[in-house]
Amino acid sequence: MSGGLWRLLPRENLSASVYGTILVSSVIVGLAGTSLAAGAMMAALAVTALVFALAHAWSGALARSADDREALSLGHLLDGIRHEWPMVEAVTPALVALGLAALGVYSERTGLWVALITNTVLLFVWGAILRHRAAGSPMAVFGAGLTTGTLGLVLVALKALVH
Repeated sequence: MSGGLWRLLPRENLSASVYGTILVSSVIVGLAGTSLAAGAMMAALAVTALVFALAHAWSGALARSADDREALSLGHLLDGIRHEWPMVEAVTPALVALGLAALGVYSERTGLWVALITNTVLLFVWGAILRHRAAGSPMAVFGAGLTTGTLGLVLVALKALVH
């Protein structure tokens, strides 16, 4: 798994990458109803991803310390942060899209759309690549990508409805 499309897969903790991508997408939907400048939106996305990653890291560290029957240590916490860091990295495409909006390449609204579409495409690609890796037929690969991308959008829509 060293070249080609495999490079599009996150190297560590795909679960955190997928979760982070869906999380960021749901925040993007929430930001669409605001009049914030692109820079403020970027800060909101980055802080949200960081807070959720730290919450996951903290809870994981607590669970590992309990499993190890040891007091919570800095090592447990650092392992948790390393494990959950892909959740923070998942904000990168949105930051790039909004960064271009901040530079005046296009509007904030367009930046949000570019970020949301990019995240959906990433979810599609990850689903398709993983199914390809599992020796799926071309139709199964496409179906897995479509399912993963669609599920991401459904989760974002549910989050938008709740809030």
